[in-house]
Formats: sequence, structure tokens, C-alpha cells
Amino acid sequence: SIHARVVAPPCAAMAAISDEMAKLPGFRRTAPLKNNHRGATLENSDSLVAKENVQPVELECLKHVFKWLDTKKDDRLCWVEISEALAKLGHKTPREQIELWIWEVDDDLDNMVSQEEFFTMYQRCISDHTGLEPRNLFNLVQFLMYDKDFTGHISVEQTLQILFVRHGRGELDAEIKEIFGDQEQQKGPDGQELKINFSQFLTRANERLTRMRWAKKEVSKAAGSKR
Repeated sequence: SIHARVVAPPCAAMAAISDEMAKLPGFRRTAPLKNNHRGATLENSDSLVAKENVQPVELECLKHVFKWLDTKKDDRLCWVEISEALAKLGHKTPREQIELWIWEVDDDLDNMVSQEEFFTMYQRCISDHTGLEPRNLFNLVQFLMYDKDFTGHISVEQTLQILFVRHGRGELDAEIKEIFGDQEQQKGPDGQELKINFSQFLTRANERLTRMRWAKKEVSKAAGSKR
């Protein structure tokens, strides 16, 4: 499929966005759809533009994560820095895979992830309900947003603030289930609150992504059969 960057939100969507929010790093779009090597697909772009809105709590967490990942303190992330973070999480990953993760979000093709690209990646993924957006780096960042002290494990309690801000009370329980499993699975053998590591988190995230993509295919099939 043709990959491209999402254009700026239309005026109707912009009406509900404050000046402060519109100025956030990663919010603005400068490259025309056809000029960018990747990003949301053209097929997916219409469903993204009206929903991309990072909340202040999320922004602070993103800054915190970026600062921790950026060990060279040059405001860019290279494959070595991401590799070191994954190693600390007990999830060693080959260089070629990490370079692919970077390429998926590297809008200026400098083989690095700038803070702007970092925030834009997050916005694209939280706005995507089809599974079409590349989520490799997003999954790592999402885990680290929950794991504020960078211990390598997360509990239900640690996810609540971000999940509530992003999904509201109505979807909170469903989101917790997606990450930790059914309620009976959310306790360890000793009855204490279950904590999961990044590898376990990633397994569930990929299972969810597979379901999203299959759902997208089924909807497409149904739409095609009615023509």
C-alpha cells in the first residue's frame, strides 16, 4: 500500500483544539501526503485526523520516556540507544529489527528518531483503530510510559492514569484486560497484584494487533460483498 503522512486536521476538527494543543511537538503536519515515505496509509488517513490529540499527562510521560531513552542527550534516538533500552528490559532485539522500527517513524530519513517524530508516532498509533499503523516503537514507548521508574515490570495500578486519560472510565476495564488478561489472571500465585515484563506485554499487544487487522479484513470483505 502507499504510505504517506497525515495532513493537518480539517477546520471542523481544529475548532475543538486549543492553541496550546495545536503547538505541541508532533501535532503539526508539513509534508504533503504524496511526499512522505511512510506514515498512515492513505486508506487510513481520514480516520486519524480528527482523533489525534495527545493529552497533557501523556505528553509529560512521553517527554520522560524520550529523556530516558536519549542516553547521548542529543535529542535524537539511534538504534544503539533503543537496543540498550530493550536489553535493560530483558528483550534483546537484533539491530536490523530496531533499524526497521526507526525507519517506520523516521520522516526525514536520517536514521534517527527526533522528538518530533517520536510524538508524531504516538499520535498516529493512538488514533489508529485498524492496525495499519506500524507499532513496533510505539509498543516499547507505551510500556515505558506505564513503567515510570523503569523497573522493567508494570502492574495494573501503574497503567490506570494513562488508560483513564486515553480511554475514559467506560473502556478502562476492557483496556486492563487487554494488557493483563481476565481479572483472575491479574493476581500472582501469592495473591499479590500481577506484574508483567515487556516481553509479556508485547505478546499481548501483538495478539491484539492481529485481531484488529482481522476485524479490518472482515469489514472490508463485508463491504465488498454488498457491492
